[in-house]
Amino acid sequence: MKTLVLSEIEFGRIGLASQLLSDGELVAIPTETVYGLAADATNRSAIDKIFAVKGRPKNHPLILHLASIDQLSDWAIEIPSSLSILATHFWPGPMSLLLKKHPHVLNEITGGSDKICIRIPNHPITLSLLGMLNKGIVAPSANLFGRVSPTSAKHVLDDLDGKISAILDGGQCEVGLESTIIDLTEKKPTILRPGGLSLLEIEKVLNEKIIVNSNLNEKVSGNLINHYQPKASVHSIKTSEIGNLTEEPLEAKSVLLLLSDINIDNIQTYTMPRDPYKYGQILYSTLRLMDDRNFEKIIIELPPEKSDWYAIHDRIKKASFKKL
Repeated sequence: MKTLVLSEIEFGRIGLASQLLSDGELVAIPTETVYGLAADATNRSAIDKIFAVKGRPKNHPLILHLASIDQLSDWAIEIPSSLSILATHFWPGPMSLLLKKHPHVLNEITGGSDKICIRIPNHPITLSLLGMLNKGIVAPSANLFGRVSPTSAKHVLDDLDGKISAILDGGQCEVGLESTIIDLTEKKPTILRPGGLSLLEIEKVLNEKIIVNSNLNEKVSGNLINHYQPKASVHSIKTSEIGNLTEEPLEAKSVLLLLSDINIDNIQTYTMPRDPYKYGQILYSTLRLMDDRNFEKIIIELPPEKSDWYAIHDRIKKASFKKL
């Protein structure tokens, strides 16, 4: 099976993608965060295909994508008042909310949990698709499990060509990092996965301090210690330690992703943005680029220890953990 890449110039491409999803096929879709691997959220066999194609453990939950907040009560119960405040400010957008699931929700979506993670993506193509399909879709990142998430149609093809029916090409993802997951099932909102929506923005809207939970036992997407990993090994380094790299030759073909203005003679360098939002936009595409250039070792200068860099620190930590 050859994967169709449905480009902007193709008439009726959203209709074709909708039909494929209705038929139980998998379609990669663009969002503002990363490309997702979509399946009809009411079709158990289609959802099973996601786990098979990605090599994803079946107890690792999927995020449900909806076209409108009006559909929320079909999928979740015990909806708190804080949701309305968050949704007004951040939906459509890079925010996923963990809620108590409706009894009819398939266990395959939630990994057997009684909670479901839901978001409304901010991409015109996918919103049109959701409106046409008139159903929820589940859509984890469209890559092999544990690897670097895709932010372009090319990235999806690199991992899944021939394994899925189609890709809706929506260009480069604007945010470049997965959505921020906020748990609303307890009395106090908690961030379970940092992402494209910053902690400061959430706190400002809710007018309260928000807990960031590093508990890896909570069942949500991306909540594993080894994740977002390129083929090359990833190593993080403090700015004060960069000078040590000149003391001895590096064993593998290495590249240093730099924030600082530091000259290193014996290693190739690649300059990253000093703005956390811009850094997030290109982090995954840069890791994939280093793989394309056949680097064996990626050394990343750690960014500042500030809340607006929290999601970047999370991704670097998980990318640099021991290989899957």
